[in-house]
Amino acid sequence: MTPLTSYIASGQTEEKGRIGLEIEHFVLNDETGAPMPYLELVKLLEFLKESYEEAVYEEDHLIALESNTTLITLEPGCQLELSFRCSANLEHIKTWYEEAVEPIQNYLHRQGYALVYSGGLPNYSIDKVQRIPKERYALMEKWFETSGKRGKEMMKGTASIHLSIDYENEEDFICKYRVANYLHYLFNFITSNTPIYQGVENGDVLLRSSIWEGTDPERCGFMPNTFDPDFGYFQYANWLEKMPLIVLNDGTECKSAGQSKVFEVAKTYGYSSKMIAHYLSMVFPFIRVKKFIEIRSADAMPEPYMMAYCALIKGLFYDPSVIEHYWKLSQGTSVSKLEAYGEKIRQDGWSAKVYGSSLSSVLEDLVRRAEQSLDQDELAMLAPLKKCIYEKKHIYESEGLE
Repeated sequence: MTPLTSYIASGQTEEKGRIGLEIEHFVLNDETGAPMPYLELVKLLEFLKESYEEAVYEEDHLIALESNTTLITLEPGCQLELSFRCSANLEHIKTWYEEAVEPIQNYLHRQGYALVYSGGLPNYSIDKVQRIPKERYALMEKWFETSGKRGKEMMKGTASIHLSIDYENEEDFICKYRVANYLHYLFNFITSNTPIYQGVENGDVLLRSSIWEGTDPERCGFMPNTFDPDFGYFQYANWLEKMPLIVLNDGTECKSAGQSKVFEVAKTYGYSSKMIAHYLSMVFPFIRVKKFIEIRSADAMPEPYMMAYCALIKGLFYDPSVIEHYWKLSQGTSVSKLEAYGEKIRQDGWSAKVYGSSLSSVLEDLVRRAEQSLDQDELAMLAPLKKCIYEKKHIYESEGLE
């Protein structure tokens, strides 16, 4: 095995049902809709610091807080990200989120700001958004200026939910990774939560996917070899090794890697666990691999829908019969075929003819299959998204925010 392949393989676990959650929030002024400036966000972090075991600094800038269950970080456009320890108990994740977010909301309310759950920046131009003073983001911003047309939007104008799932072995990894890609546009559609984008009505129901596809096609979107017959740990690692790294972070400083590819950088800096983790973090496919599979398909959503999405992913990816069903359906598919599905969904919405049926029928079947292995509490969590699907409404329509 190559070092990268071994690292991915080291993520194998017999743990069942675990979900890892990351959610990004816009922190917006109640009157203007402008994101909270970085220095004001630092004051928020300083206010929260006593409740966290570790404060993380970069060149004297406070950029993160960490406890044994929760990590708070800042995204490029001053979005606030909360990440939580993986757990098979969704009630634990819900509790951790509520405990983390309550003091944040109370503080922001006093300052005239609020956490806003939207996939895209609602009522403010991204050209006016301040980038936080983090060298990694400065280098990425410069790179994305020439790699595509939508990098600035991705960095400053989006907020998402990432969920991570485990794999037991390489066969399980292959099945789950392919199925997650096969279902990506379905996940993006049912979590679509951007009625207004930069002050105008949003006409792209898959806005998140569109922005990523236009950011850096080489390292974003679908991993191109996903549906190859020999896909596995090595193929993902090999794809990564040939990618320009953008940012070199050796643990002491962050600097430009120029056009150097991962395998070229590794000749000098090697394959320590820390360096491999950095290499893996510098590609942004819809479904990313670390020591777990990261599903990066969803818009940021209010808590009830966030937890419903957690339940959906748990029900789909930890029931072998469900994985087998979608694995069989994915046979013979390709990235280009999925991209064609994406275009139909953008054009026709709920009535789109995709995956062999109407989109609404496909989604109803998706929910029914996810329900099979969930307990009563998890079924109750799933209910808000199920209701949206059966009523053919998006989250913002159900919440009355359209």
